[in-house]
Amino acid sequence: MKVKRILVASILLTVLFFGIQCGKNITVPDHIIGVWETTDERYADKPFEIRKEEVIFHTGGNNFDTYRIKEIEVGKTPQQEGNLYVIHYKLLEGKVSKFSFYYNPTGKGAIVFKNQPGMVWTKKSES
Repeated sequence: MKVKRILVASILLTVLFFGIQCGKNITVPDHIIGVWETTDERYADKPFEIRKEEVIFHTGGNNFDTYRIKEIEVGKTPQQEGNLYVIHYKLLEGKVSKFSFYYNPTGKGAIVFKNQPGMVWTKKSES
C-alpha cells in the first residue's frame, strides 16, 4: 500500500511539473521580433525592440536599456484576439521583471500592452 502511494505521488508530481512548464519557452517567435512603435505622441521617440535573446526599451533620444530574456510564456485569453505574451527579463541587479502584451496577427500584426489596452504598437517597416 505504501509503494502504491509513493507511485501515485510521483506520477502526480511529474504531471504537475510538466503542466507548470507547458506554455513557457525561451525561444522568441519570429513574428514578434523587430522594432515596435506607436503613434501615441507620448511614446513617439520610445520604441521597443524584441530580439532572439534580449528586449530593448528606448527611453528617448539615443538612450535605451537592454535586458536579457530569461523566459517567454505564451497563452490564449478569451478576452483578446491573438495571444498573451509574457517576457521575463533579467534586470541589472539580477532580479527578473515581466513585460506582458497581447499580440494580434491581423494585418501586419499589432501589440497592445496588458497594462495600456488603448495604445497600439506596430512593427516598424524594415528599410
